[in-house]
Amino acid sequence: MDCDVLIIGSGIAGCAAALHLADAGLNVRVLTKASNPHVSNTYYAQGGIIGQCDGDTPKCLEADIVAAGAGLCNPTAVRQLAEKGPSLTREFLLLKMGVPFTEKAGKPDCTAEAAHSLRRIYHCDDITGRRIEISLLQALEVHPKIELRTSTMAVDLITNTHHSTDLLERYRVIRCFGAYALNMNTGEVERILATNTILATGGIGAVYLHTTNPGGATGDGIAMAYRAGIPIINSEFVQFHPTTLYLADSNERFLISESVRGEGAVLVDRQGKAFMKDFHMAGDLAPRDVVARAIFTKMLNEDASSMYLDLSGVAKDMSFESRFPNITRSCRERGIRVPDDTIPVVPAAHYFCGGIKTDTDGSTAVPGLYAIGECACTGLHGANRLASTSLLEGLVWGVEAARRIAEKSETVPVECTRSIPEWDMPDGAMADPILIQNDVRQLQTTMWNYVGIIRNQSRLNRAKQDLSQLFISIDSFYRQNRISGSLLELRNMITVARIVVFAAGRNSRSVGCHFLESGLKPDSRK
Repeated sequence: MDCDVLIIGSGIAGCAAALHLADAGLNVRVLTKASNPHVSNTYYAQGGIIGQCDGDTPKCLEADIVAAGAGLCNPTAVRQLAEKGPSLTREFLLLKMGVPFTEKAGKPDCTAEAAHSLRRIYHCDDITGRRIEISLLQALEVHPKIELRTSTMAVDLITNTHHSTDLLERYRVIRCFGAYALNMNTGEVERILATNTILATGGIGAVYLHTTNPGGATGDGIAMAYRAGIPIINSEFVQFHPTTLYLADSNERFLISESVRGEGAVLVDRQGKAFMKDFHMAGDLAPRDVVARAIFTKMLNEDASSMYLDLSGVAKDMSFESRFPNITRSCRERGIRVPDDTIPVVPAAHYFCGGIKTDTDGSTAVPGLYAIGECACTGLHGANRLASTSLLEGLVWGVEAARRIAEKSETVPVECTRSIPEWDMPDGAMADPILIQNDVRQLQTTMWNYVGIIRNQSRLNRAKQDLSQLFISIDSFYRQNRISGSLLELRNMITVARIVVFAAGRNSRSVGCHFLESGLKPDSRK
C-alpha cells in the first residue's frame, strides 16, 4: 500500500484527521487540488466556531441545533457534537494548535450568532477560518508521518467492484482501496493505494451562480462516492447565506458574517425600514433559511437588487473596524465607508446540509471509506444548519474518524492490490475550455433560477429536464477528451446538481432550506 490512510481535502476536517492519525503512528497522505493548500471553505469562514463559554451546556446547544434544523436532526449526531465539540475547540485548537482566538479579560471572547440562545462563538476577529487553517497546516506540514500533495485532484475511488475481479473474489462486499489522482501540473494520473480513505472535500457551492464558497467547491467527494454506489442523503437541503456583499457591476460575492448581526446590525430596505420582525419573532437573528428567504422576497416584491445592513445598532462601546477588520477593509476598498454607510447584501449558496451518508464515526456503507466535514452527512443539521457548527462538525468528525481507523488497525495484504490496474488515459485531445466554461455557466444558472432559495414544482421539473440533457453532453465530452482539472470539476458538478434537483423533486414537504413556494409572503414561523 502507498499509505495507511489517504485523505482527500485539506480543510479543518482533513487536517484534524491527518494530525490525529499521524500522532497514532499511521502514515498519512493528504491531497488537495489547490496549488495553495490553504484554499478551502475553512479558510474563508469568517464568523467563528462554537467553544466552551460560561453558562452554556450540551443540552442548551443541542436544543439550538435541533430548532435551527426544523426538528429533523439526528439526535445521536447532535448529542455527539454538543458533548465533544466545545472541549475540542478549546483543548485541540486553542491549547494544542495555538489558534489565536480573540480574547477578552484573558479568555476567548464569545460572540453571538443567529439562532443561538447565548454567546458561545470563539472567533479570531472576522477571519476565524483563516487563522484555524493556517495553524493546522503549519502542524501538518512539519509532521514526519504526513505527506501533503498540492495540485493533485482525485479522479475516482478505487473499489474492487469497479477495478479488480481478484479483489471481488476475496472481498465479497464492495471495499475501497484508495483513489486515482490527477497531477494537475503534469496531466498524469496516479494510482494511490491506501488501507483506508477519507473524503474531506467540502461542499457544492460552485454549482450555483452566486456562492460564498471558493471556486473549487464542486462537490468532488460527493460525486465520487455517488459513482461508487454510496448513498447521498438530505440533498435537497442547500443553505443560502443571507448576507453577501452586493456590487452592481460584479458577480463577486464577499461574505458578510452573521456575527455582524449578532453584534447589533439590522437588515433594512431601500427606505431604511427594518423588516425582519415581519418574518420571524427572532428578527435579524432568525435561522438562516428564514433570513435568506425574507431578503429574497423583499428584493422580488420591491424589484430591488439588494437589501441593506444598517450598522448603527452595533454596540457603541465596540469599534467596528477592530471587531471586523477584514469586512471593514473589503467594504472600504469597494467604496463603502463602513460603519457609516449601509452595506448592500444579497443571499448566496453557502453550505450543503446533505452529503455522503455516514455513521457517527465517519464510516460509510463501503468498508475502507470514510467521509467527514461538509461532504458528509450524519444528519446533524437536519433541514438547516445552525451558524458556526460547520467548523466544529469538521473538527469533531475528523477526530472521530481518526480514532475509529487507529483503533481498527486494519491491514490489506499486498497481494490483494496487485490486480488493480493503472489509470487508462484516453488518447483524445484536451477539452476545449470555452465549451467547459459554457457548460458550467448553464449549469450554475439553471441551479440558481430553478433550485434556489424559493422553489416550486414547475421550476424543479424544468431543472430535471435541462440538467439531464446537459449530463448526456458532459458525459460524452468527458469520455472523448483527455482529463483535466476543469473537466473533472464539470463532471462532478453535473452529477451533484442532478442529485440535488432529484432529491428536491421527491420531497413535497416545504421545510428548512427546502422551501416550496406557496405565495411569496412572510414566513409563518413566529
